[in-house]
Amino acid sequence: MSRHDSGHEGGMANRGVGDNGLGNKGIIISGGTVSDSALVAGENNRVTVQQRHDDAGTGQALARARADAARLVELLASGGYDLPDAPTAHAAALGLKDELDEQEPDQSRLRKWLTRLRGLVAGVAPLAELVVAVEESVRMLLGG
Repeated sequence: MSRHDSGHEGGMANRGVGDNGLGNKGIIISGGTVSDSALVAGENNRVTVQQRHDDAGTGQALARARADAARLVELLASGGYDLPDAPTAHAAALGLKDELDEQEPDQSRLRKWLTRLRGLVAGVAPLAELVVAVEESVRMLLGG
């Protein structure tokens, strides 16, 4: 019995990782899936990775962020919430909305407005929830 046979008839049972008996040592994946990954095996092999930009997902994230920011501006303008610095919160929400309305919103300005708003509306659940919703949409918009 050869050291590769491992006691099985036919001699092909345990030839080694990826050895199909023809000298092709590749990658064997069993019991799972591989997605969005690049794999290459063997000598002189290459892999090319092409990234897709998900315009539909980005567009939806931007639309949600814009809608949530507009709702935040509306709620802050109504004066229905007792905030220590309501005028500053409203101005920050307007700044956020204006930045989201740009053709290509600036990532650093979005983060600045969101950080400021998070502190200004803390403790007022409906407003804080909208800020979190905008943050999540912006995270998707920026890829992560």
